[in-house]
Amino acid sequence: MFEREIIKYYRKEKGFSQDELCEGICSKSHLSRIESGRVSLSSKILALLSERLGIDINEKLNSYHMIENYLEELKNALIMHNSNKVDEIIQKLEQIPFISSSQYVVRNLLILARYYLWKNNLKQSLKIINSVERKYSENLSEYEKNFLLHIKAIYYLSIYRSTTSVDLRAAVGILNQINLKEYKNKEVYYHFALAYHYAGENLLVYINAKKALHYFNATHNYVQSINAQILILIQYEKEQEMSFVKIVEKYKDLIWNCDSVGASNQKAILLNNLGISYFKRGDFENAAHYIERSLQLTDKTSVYYLRRYYNYTETCLEGRLLPKDELLELTNEGIKLAEKNNSSIHITLFKLLKLCCENNQIQYYQYLNDIAIPHFKLTNNISYYNQYGKKLYKHLIANKQYKKAIELECEFRSL
Repeated sequence: MFEREIIKYYRKEKGFSQDELCEGICSKSHLSRIESGRVSLSSKILALLSERLGIDINEKLNSYHMIENYLEELKNALIMHNSNKVDEIIQKLEQIPFISSSQYVVRNLLILARYYLWKNNLKQSLKIINSVERKYSENLSEYEKNFLLHIKAIYYLSIYRSTTSVDLRAAVGILNQINLKEYKNKEVYYHFALAYHYAGENLLVYINAKKALHYFNATHNYVQSINAQILILIQYEKEQEMSFVKIVEKYKDLIWNCDSVGASNQKAILLNNLGISYFKRGDFENAAHYIERSLQLTDKTSVYYLRRYYNYTETCLEGRLLPKDELLELTNEGIKLAEKNNSSIHITLFKLLKLCCENNQIQYYQYLNDIAIPHFKLTNNISYYNQYGKKLYKHLIANKQYKKAIELECEFRSL
């Protein structure tokens, strides 16, 4: 079975027609039946065909038998964020060109799509996803169907992280199509938790993050364990199940864990989140301190920097920590960063901050009502919709625009 796939691949690779390859060895019809799997391939014919193709069939068979192991190792290395192992296996797979003509072609493509997501090459990943759906959708195994859905969901989560311009519930809809009885990759629970986090489904975040944490701890995946704990801690804070003193202790413990395992990205997330926690309690100086520390660890070209820059600017504005001219400088720089990242959400957010800084109340609430709130609703940005919707609601009530206030409240309830 494997031999025929190898022979067929190298016949095409080396430019042989069926007539040319089988001349003096067997009939063209017999070779055609061999390649299609309708007849078995004798050892004598196999040896002659291999010799004509100039390949060592035993070496190729050994490589073929390693494909499944390599793919499984690559999948696990990606889950573990083991970059050295990932690069090593990618190089090994690149030395097995006939994988594209084997029974592992779809699985290989899906793992490559996951690899490109890991590398933050979203364009290449989407290209592979679309190719699999176009060429192989009718012949996917149950595992491949579920794996494809998982990869698509990770893609949508990555798109959100990169642009904040998509429907935040898209990943949830895709993940819910996975047959969890058939699909045994428990990493999926982390992506469920992350998707529900973006969609504002707090209880489901907690349930899935707990499952993911159990899996990551069992597999000694320390970095992903921290990621799961971050989501759980956010839920504790939202539900006010811990005192703020305890919350701060938890954050500092996780930050220490990040230092011990070299997880600088996770440390930046935790510092930013701790800053936001102080912000929500009106402690703007501590908020700015931790968010600024987070910014120092963040790649300035990434969308994460843009988001944390927004958090820092909002904190400085709300706490009046800087003179007006410096605040305006921050908002103008934020608009430039948002435009550079093609993040329409952050262009809107920074324009709101700028209008607020300029104390232009009329334009501020007009922009909030006409542009910002509809934009947040369209993209299911629940947190911003709630935050700024409450501001607009209070403004409408204060100005006795009760009908508009009631309409806005009804929209809140419909989400």
